[in-house]
Amino acid sequence: MHSAFAHPVDDAQQTFRAVLSAMAEPLLPRALPVLPPALPGLKASAAALLYTLADQDARVWLPALPDDTIASLRFYTGMRVAELPEEADFIVITTGMPLPDLMSLKAGSAEYPDRSATLLIEVDGFGADQVEGSGPGFAAPRRFGAAGLPKDFWREWQRNHARFPLGVDAMLIADTHIAGLPRSARIREG
Repeated sequence: MHSAFAHPVDDAQQTFRAVLSAMAEPLLPRALPVLPPALPGLKASAAALLYTLADQDARVWLPALPDDTIASLRFYTGMRVAELPEEADFIVITTGMPLPDLMSLKAGSAEYPDRSATLLIEVDGFGADQVEGSGPGFAAPRRFGAAGLPKDFWREWQRNHARFPLGVDAMLIADTHIAGLPRSARIREG
C-alpha cells in the first residue's frame, strides 16, 4: 500500500480550491499546493486530484495501472472502478494514451447537465502555442498549449463544446500544475 496525502483533510481542501480556481479561469495553469507521493503509473499531480475528487459515490475509469496503485486509490478514496469509460464519472488518461470517444461519455442531461464525466488528462507541460480559448471565465481570449495531449484533442474538444450545456469537462494535469477546461470554453486552433 502506498501512502497518500500527509495531511489528508487539509491537503485535499487546498487541492480542491486549486481545482475550483482552475475551472473558474479556464486554461490558466495553477500550481497544486501539495503533492502526495507518486503512485506507480500515475503522476503525483494526478494522484492528488483523485485523492481529492474521488469518493465512494464516484465511478472512476482507470487505464492499465499496477494493482498496488489501484488498491491504494480504492483504499484512500473509496472510489468504485468503472469497467468502461462510458460508465465513469472520472476518466483518467495517462501520458501517451489515446482519447476515448468524447461523444460516448456521460454528458449530463437537460435537467442535470452536471451529471457528466470529467477527464483527468496527464500532459507533459503547458505553453501558449496551440489554441485560443474564450467564453465564461475568460476576461479576454487566452492563448494556451499543452504538450503531450492525445492526438486530435482540440478538434474533439470543439465537437464536445458544440453540445453545450451538455458535454464533458477536463482537467489537464502537468507535473506540478493543472489547467481547467470546462465544456463552456470556446477553442480556436492556431
